[in-house]
Amino acid sequence: MHQTLYREAYRMLCDSFEAEDAMQNLYLKLWERKEELSKLTSPEAYCRALLRNICIDRWRVIRTRHEESDEGGAENVVGESYMDIETCETRQCISKFFKALPELQRRVMLMKIDGKSYEEIQEVTGLSAMNVRVIVSRLRKRFREYYKNI
Repeated sequence: MHQTLYREAYRMLCDSFEAEDAMQNLYLKLWERKEELSKLTSPEAYCRALLRNICIDRWRVIRTRHEESDEGGAENVVGESYMDIETCETRQCISKFFKALPELQRRVMLMKIDGKSYEEIQEVTGLSAMNVRVIVSRLRKRFREYYKNI
Protein backbone atom coordinates (compact mmCIF):
# COMPACT_ATOMS: atom_id res chain seq x y z
CA MET A 1 0.00 0.00 0.00
CA HIS A 2 3.06 2.25 0.20
CA GLN A 3 2.81 3.61 -3.36
CA THR A 4 -0.90 4.33 -3.10
CA LEU A 5 -0.53 6.07 0.24
CA TYR A 6 2.51 8.04 -0.92
CA ARG A 7 0.64 9.29 -4.00
CA GLU A 8 -2.24 10.33 -1.79
CA ALA A 9 0.10 12.21 0.55
CA TYR A 10 1.81 13.85 -2.43
CA ARG A 11 -1.53 14.96 -3.87
CA MET A 12 -2.52 16.51 -0.56
CA LEU A 13 0.80 18.19 0.21
CA CYS A 14 2.17 18.92 -3.31
CA ASP A 15 5.72 18.35 -2.11
CA SER A 16 7.69 15.13 -2.25
CA PHE A 17 9.68 15.85 0.94
CA GLU A 18 6.53 16.66 2.88
CA ALA A 19 4.86 13.52 1.51
CA GLU A 20 7.84 11.40 2.60
CA ASP A 21 7.72 12.94 6.07
CA ALA A 22 4.00 12.26 6.27
CA MET A 23 4.62 8.63 5.31
CA GLN A 24 7.28 8.31 8.01
CA ASN A 25 4.86 9.75 10.56
CA LEU A 26 2.24 7.27 9.37
CA TYR A 27 4.62 4.35 9.84
CA LEU A 28 5.57 5.61 13.28
CA LYS A 29 1.94 5.88 14.36
CA LEU A 30 1.17 2.44 12.93
CA TRP A 31 4.12 0.99 14.83
CA GLU A 32 2.94 2.61 18.05
CA ARG A 33 -0.51 1.07 17.53
CA LYS A 34 0.62 -2.33 16.24
CA GLU A 35 -1.43 -4.26 18.82
CA GLU A 36 -4.64 -2.55 17.71
CA LEU A 37 -4.06 -3.23 13.99
CA SER A 38 -5.01 -6.90 14.16
CA LYS A 39 -8.50 -5.92 15.35
CA LEU A 40 -9.22 -3.67 12.36
CA THR A 41 -11.75 -4.75 9.75
CA SER A 42 -10.30 -2.47 7.06
CA PRO A 43 -6.62 -1.68 7.60
CA GLU A 44 -6.36 0.22 4.31
CA ALA A 45 -9.18 2.59 5.25
CA TYR A 46 -7.60 3.07 8.66
CA CYS A 47 -4.24 3.93 7.06
CA ARG A 48 -5.86 6.37 4.64
CA ALA A 49 -7.74 8.15 7.42
CA LEU A 50 -4.63 8.31 9.57
CA LEU A 51 -2.59 9.64 6.64
CA ARG A 52 -5.22 12.26 5.85
CA ASN A 53 -5.11 13.50 9.44
CA ILE A 54 -1.31 13.59 9.37
CA CYS A 55 -1.39 15.64 6.16
CA ILE A 56 -3.89 18.07 7.64
CA ASP A 57 -1.61 18.51 10.65
CA ARG A 58 1.33 19.16 8.31
CA TRP A 59 -0.73 21.77 6.42
CA ARG A 60 -1.39 23.55 9.71
CA VAL A 61 2.30 23.55 10.63
CA ILE A 62 3.29 24.82 7.20
CA ARG A 63 0.60 27.50 7.27
CA THR A 64 1.73 28.64 10.71
CA ARG A 65 5.34 28.87 9.52
CA HIS A 66 4.20 30.74 6.44
CA GLU A 67 2.12 33.21 8.41
CA GLU A 68 4.97 33.81 10.87
CA SER A 69 7.48 34.49 8.12
CA ASP A 70 4.87 36.60 6.27
CA GLU A 71 6.66 36.37 2.94
CA GLY A 72 4.51 38.22 0.43
CA GLY A 73 6.09 36.68 -2.69
CA ALA A 74 5.60 33.04 -1.72
CA GLU A 75 2.57 31.11 -2.88
CA ASN A 76 0.20 30.09 -0.15
CA VAL A 77 -0.39 26.49 -1.14
CA VAL A 78 -1.54 25.62 2.36
CA GLY A 79 -4.40 28.11 2.23
CA GLU A 80 -5.91 26.34 -0.74
CA SER A 81 -8.50 23.66 -0.21
CA TYR A 82 -7.70 20.01 -0.76
CA MET A 83 -9.66 20.00 -4.04
CA ASP A 84 -7.72 23.03 -5.32
CA ILE A 85 -4.42 21.32 -4.56
CA GLU A 86 -5.53 18.09 -6.21
CA THR A 87 -6.78 19.99 -9.26
CA CYS A 88 -3.49 21.87 -9.52
CA GLU A 89 -1.48 18.65 -9.26
CA THR A 90 -3.68 16.95 -11.84
CA ARG A 91 -3.29 19.86 -14.26
CA GLN A 92 0.48 19.74 -13.88
CA CYS A 93 0.43 16.00 -14.50
CA ILE A 94 -1.73 16.39 -17.62
CA SER A 95 0.43 19.22 -18.93
CA LYS A 96 3.61 17.19 -18.48
CA PHE A 97 2.01 14.22 -20.23
CA PHE A 98 0.84 16.31 -23.19
CA LYS A 99 4.23 18.01 -23.63
CA ALA A 100 5.84 14.60 -24.12
CA LEU A 101 3.41 13.60 -26.91
CA PRO A 102 4.17 13.88 -30.62
CA GLU A 103 2.39 16.83 -32.29
CA LEU A 104 -0.23 14.77 -34.17
CA GLN A 105 -1.25 12.77 -31.10
CA ARG A 106 -1.40 15.95 -29.02
CA ARG A 107 -3.66 17.66 -31.59
CA VAL A 108 -5.97 14.63 -31.83
CA MET A 109 -6.31 14.34 -28.06
CA LEU A 110 -6.88 18.07 -27.54
CA MET A 111 -9.60 18.09 -30.19
CA LYS A 112 -11.26 15.10 -28.52
CA ILE A 113 -11.07 16.81 -25.13
CA ASP A 114 -12.63 19.91 -26.70
CA GLY A 115 -15.64 17.77 -27.64
CA LYS A 116 -14.94 17.24 -31.32
CA SER A 117 -16.40 14.09 -32.87
CA TYR A 118 -14.21 11.46 -34.48
CA GLU A 119 -15.45 12.60 -37.89
CA GLU A 120 -14.50 16.23 -37.22
CA ILE A 121 -11.03 15.18 -36.07
CA GLN A 122 -10.75 13.00 -39.17
CA GLU A 123 -11.48 15.99 -41.43
CA VAL A 124 -8.96 18.27 -39.71
CA THR A 125 -6.10 15.77 -39.45
CA GLY A 126 -6.65 13.73 -42.58
CA LEU A 127 -6.51 10.48 -40.59
CA SER A 128 -9.10 7.77 -40.97
CA ALA A 129 -11.82 7.54 -38.31
CA MET A 130 -10.38 4.19 -37.20
CA ASN A 131 -6.90 5.73 -36.73
CA VAL A 132 -8.37 8.56 -34.68
CA ARG A 133 -10.21 6.10 -32.43
CA VAL A 134 -7.08 4.00 -31.99
CA ILE A 135 -4.97 7.06 -31.13
CA VAL A 136 -7.51 8.31 -28.58
CA SER A 137 -7.92 4.87 -27.02
CA ARG A 138 -4.16 4.27 -26.74
CA LEU A 139 -3.51 7.72 -25.32
CA ARG A 140 -6.20 7.27 -22.70
CA LYS A 141 -4.64 3.98 -21.67
CA ARG A 142 -1.12 5.50 -21.63
CA PHE A 143 -2.35 8.41 -19.52
CA ARG A 144 -4.04 6.09 -16.99
CA GLU A 145 -0.77 4.16 -16.64
CA TYR A 146 1.25 7.38 -16.45
CA TYR A 147 -1.01 8.88 -13.77
CA LYS A 148 -1.11 5.63 -11.83
CA ASN A 149 2.71 5.49 -11.67
CA ILE A 150 3.15 9.00 -10.29
